[in-house]
Amino acid sequence: MRGRREWDAALRRAVETPLPDFPCGVSLGSAAAKDNRVYVAGGSYAADLPSDVWTLDLEAPQRGWRPLPALPGPKGRSLPVAFVQNGDQKKTLLYVIGGYAKKAASSDKAAEAYTLSDGFAYDLQQPAASGRWRPISPAVVGGRRPEVGDQRSDLRPPASDLRPPASGAWPLLGARCVTVGDQHALVFGGPDAAAYDDNQRKMATLTGAAREAQRIAYLSVTPERNRWNRQALVYHTVTDRWFSLGEVPFPPTVVGAAIRRADGSVLLASGEVQPGVRTPVCAVGRFVQHRTFHWLNWVVMALYFGGLAGMGWWFMRKKKSADDYFKGGGRIPWWAAGVSIFAAMFSSISFLAVPALAYMSDWRYAPKSACIALIPPLVIGCYLPFFRKLKLTCAYEYLELRFNLACRLFASLAFNLFMVAYLPALAVAAATGADVNACIVVVSLLTILYCAFGGIEAVIWSDVVQTVVLFGGALLILVLLISGTDSGVAGAVQTAGLANKLKLLDFALDPSRPVIWVVLLSGYVECLISYTSDQCVIQRYMTTKNAKEAGRGLWLTVPLSLVATVVFFSIGTALYTFYRSQPERLAVTMPKADSILPTFIANDLPMGVAGLVLAGLFAATITTLAANLNSSATSITNDFFVRLRKGTEDRAQVRFAQACTVAVRLAGMAGALMLANMDIRAVYDQFLKFIGILTSGLACLFMLGIFTRRVGAAAALAGLAANYVVCIGLDRAELAWKPHLLLYGAIGIVTCLVTALAVSAVFPNRKTGIEELMWRRGEKT
Repeated sequence: MRGRREWDAALRRAVETPLPDFPCGVSLGSAAAKDNRVYVAGGSYAADLPSDVWTLDLEAPQRGWRPLPALPGPKGRSLPVAFVQNGDQKKTLLYVIGGYAKKAASSDKAAEAYTLSDGFAYDLQQPAASGRWRPISPAVVGGRRPEVGDQRSDLRPPASDLRPPASGAWPLLGARCVTVGDQHALVFGGPDAAAYDDNQRKMATLTGAAREAQRIAYLSVTPERNRWNRQALVYHTVTDRWFSLGEVPFPPTVVGAAIRRADGSVLLASGEVQPGVRTPVCAVGRFVQHRTFHWLNWVVMALYFGGLAGMGWWFMRKKKSADDYFKGGGRIPWWAAGVSIFAAMFSSISFLAVPALAYMSDWRYAPKSACIALIPPLVIGCYLPFFRKLKLTCAYEYLELRFNLACRLFASLAFNLFMVAYLPALAVAAATGADVNACIVVVSLLTILYCAFGGIEAVIWSDVVQTVVLFGGALLILVLLISGTDSGVAGAVQTAGLANKLKLLDFALDPSRPVIWVVLLSGYVECLISYTSDQCVIQRYMTTKNAKEAGRGLWLTVPLSLVATVVFFSIGTALYTFYRSQPERLAVTMPKADSILPTFIANDLPMGVAGLVLAGLFAATITTLAANLNSSATSITNDFFVRLRKGTEDRAQVRFAQACTVAVRLAGMAGALMLANMDIRAVYDQFLKFIGILTSGLACLFMLGIFTRRVGAAAALAGLAANYVVCIGLDRAELAWKPHLLLYGAIGIVTCLVTALAVSAVFPNRKTGIEELMWRRGEKT
C-alpha cells in the first residue's frame, strides 16, 4: 500500500492515508491531478497492462486504479509532460505531450531511444470505455516576440529571435510543467530533439571505445553550450497555440519539479543542468500586475460616470408623486420604453458572457434569440390588457387579485431575493477581475445615486444612453478584433470554420446537448418567463401613455435582440481568431474564461478607446443593477409597505422606496463581494440555469391565473413548490444522465402546470369575481 500525506492542523503533523497499489511497477511516467483525481500517463511498465493511462479517485480509493484509453502512438512513452486544464468547448482535458520512446533492438543495433514531439488531449467527461484522444499542436514557437499586456512575469526577454529547435518542435522530454490561470500551461526546460536523437543513434550503433567516447562527449556538454530549452513556453489550450514568455534567468534543466503555490507564484526546484549533473538551485517566479491604463481612459470613464450621476441628480430635483417614481407618469415614449426593456434583458450578462460562450464553444445557443419574435403577439393579446386595465404598479398585485396574498408575497420575495442580488453580482464578478471589490463598491454607489432619487424615469432615459454606448463599444471591439486576426475577415472566417466555431445547428435528438430543438424550446421559455413575469419588464409596460404604445415598444425589442445576438456572438468568435493569431497577447493568468472580453479591453484597445468601451461595459452592468433596483423598490413598497399600511401618502411611499433602493443595493453589493471570489467558469450557463430553476414557477403562476379558471391559490402554491423541488433536486442530484441545463425552465413550467392542475381537481378554485382577471377571446387591449 502507498498513501497520501495531508497536514492535520489539530494534530500539528502530517497524516498518511493508505491508498491502493498501482497495478504494477512503473517508471519514467508522468502524473497530473485535478480536484480529487490523480492521473498517471506513459512510462515503462513492469507488466503488460491494457493501458498506459490510469486514474484514481481519492474520494473513493477503494475502487482502485482504473484505466483510461491508451495513448496513441508508440508504447512506452517515457518522461512526457502531463497536466489537466480547461480547454475548448467548455471541457476539462488531460494533456500528455512529448517524451521519448524506444525502437526495438536488432541483431546489429541496440535499442534506440528517440524523442516524441506530438501531444494528445483527452476529455475527462467522456466514458472511459469509448473515450478518444485527440492530437494537439507540437511545441513550436514562432518568431514573434511576446508583447504581454496585463500580466507579466519577471522573465527576461529572449536574447535572440524565438527560433524553434533544430528539429522544429521541442520534445518537452523531462520538462517541468505547471498550469496557470483558466486555460494556460507553462513548460520549462527539456533537451533539443536533434541533439538528443543524434546521440541516441550513435549510442545504438557504436561499440567499444567509440561508444564510450560518444557517451563522455555527450555528458560533457555544459549548460552554456547545450541547446536545451531556455524559454518559458506557454500552451494556450483553447486556441491550441504555443508562445514564449521569454528566457529564464538560470540554466535550463530537465527532470526537476514545478509547483504552483497558493499565492499564484511558480516554484522550480532542482533538476539536471546537464546529463547526470543535478543542481541544488530553486527559483520562484511571480506574475506582476502592470497597469497600462492610460490617463485618457480614466478621463473618459470619469466623464461618463459624472454624466450618469448628473442625470440622477436632475431627476431627483423634479417633484415626484408615487406614480412618477414607479411609472414615470406615463410620459415615456414607446421607443424609449422598448430600448429600456431591451437594455434590462440584454445587459452585462450578454456583454460579457455571450462573447465568452462563443469564444469557448460555438453558435449553437444563438437561435434562442429568434424566439423573441413569438412573444409580442402573446403578451399584447393576453397579458398586457390585464396589466394596463388594472393599472398595476407592481406585477405581483395581479397574483393577489387572482389568487391570494400568499402568492403575491411569495413571488415578490423570490424576485427580490434572487433577481436583484445574485444576477448583477455574477456580471460584476466576471467583468472586474482582480479589482472586483473596488469596482463593485463604486458601481453600486453610483447606481444608488441616480436610481434611488430619479425613479423609473431616470432608469429608462439612462438605458437609452447606455444602449447607444454599449452597441458602439461592441461594434468597435468587433472591428479591432477582426483587424488583428491574420488575413482579416477572410482569415477570421476560415480560422473559425476550421475550429468548428461557426456551428449553428445540431439536429441530433440527444436532450443532454444544446441541439436545435432544445435551444429553441429553451429560448421560447426564457422569453416567456422574462416578458410575462419579470417585474423589470412589466414595470416598463406601465410607463407609456397607453397599451398600444407599450406594444410598439415591445415589438422594438425584437430587431434589437436579433442584431445584438449576431454582434456579440461574432465578438466571441473574433476573440478566438484574434488570440489564435496572437496568443502571446492573452494574459496567462486570466482567472476565468468569462474575463476574456475585459482582458482584451484592458490590454489591447488604444488609449481613450479602452475608456469608452469600458464605459459601455459598466453601462451594461449599471443598466441591470438600476432596473432591478427600481423594480425591487417598487415591489417591496407596494407588496409590503402599502399593502400592510393602507392610506399611506405618496411622499411617504417615495421615501420608503428610496430607502429600499439603498438597502437592497447594499445587500446586493455584499452578495457580489462574496461571489467575486468564487470560481464562476461560465456565467451565461449559470444565468440560464438560474432563470430556468428559480423563475419558471413565477411565469407559470401568471399563466395559470390568466388562462385557467379551475386553479385556485392552494393549487397554484402546490405547483410552485413542486417546481422548485423538481428543478433544484434535478440540479443537485448526482445522476449518470441529466437533461441539458437549457431545459430546466421548460421542466419547471411543466411541473408547476401539471401539479397545479392535478391539485385543482381535489381543491378547485372557490374565489368568485375573477372573470375580469382572466383572458377572454376577442377582448381588446
